[in-house]
Amino acid sequence: MVLDVLKALARRWYVLVAGVLLTAGIAYGAYVASPPEYNARGLVLLLPSEAAVGVGGNPFLTLSGLEQPAGIVVAYFGSTTAQAEVAEQSPTAEYVVGIDDSTRGPVIAIDVTDHSAAAALSTLNFIAERIPAELERLQQDVDAPAQAVITSMPLTIDEKAKSDISGTLRLVIAALAAGVVATGFVAFALDGVLLRRSQSRRSERTEPAKWRGPAEVPGEPKNATAGRPVRARARS
Repeated sequence: MVLDVLKALARRWYVLVAGVLLTAGIAYGAYVASPPEYNARGLVLLLPSEAAVGVGGNPFLTLSGLEQPAGIVVAYFGSTTAQAEVAEQSPTAEYVVGIDDSTRGPVIAIDVTDHSAAAALSTLNFIAERIPAELERLQQDVDAPAQAVITSMPLTIDEKAKSDISGTLRLVIAALAAGVVATGFVAFALDGVLLRRSQSRRSERTEPAKWRGPAEVPGEPKNATAGRPVRARARS
């Protein structure tokens, strides 16, 4: 079957050329419709208050119990208010703010995806700066004493966004595959139709003419003895 399709493509080369051009156009359209994405990630750690640490204490030894305040901050970034703030920074940005699963502590992970590296980094920095501001606002709303205020610090913030072309590649490959299959199908179908027509015309030209008997002369009787001499016997 594959060999037959290749032969059909060779005979109908113009279909192949048109198919290649059309496939290239479809692949380019798929690339434009699904441009590469860029990912950026940041981690922010919540720190205990001065009262919880004590004089000369190590804040990293008193991180337990801060998961709940971290969860409250995370919940804020799922609200429509926070989504509107991020949309003002970049309408095409997608973000996820949550508790980091790789650490056992109050670490907030920020994952941002956007259509450009600059936009992804800008949105990441915006959210990273909003975390301590929102944390402070929440504690002011409950009149937390200054000695009991929870703070935060950035653990790591990406300075370069990573490109992700997996979605683009999938769409371009699907477009190429569809174009190749369509080109082969059209060439094979058209080749079959044209070959059948060519064979039919050749058979009509080589077919012998059928004998239809002697030509009839207008006005003569149509009988079996027409055209033969008539013999008569004289009577005695």
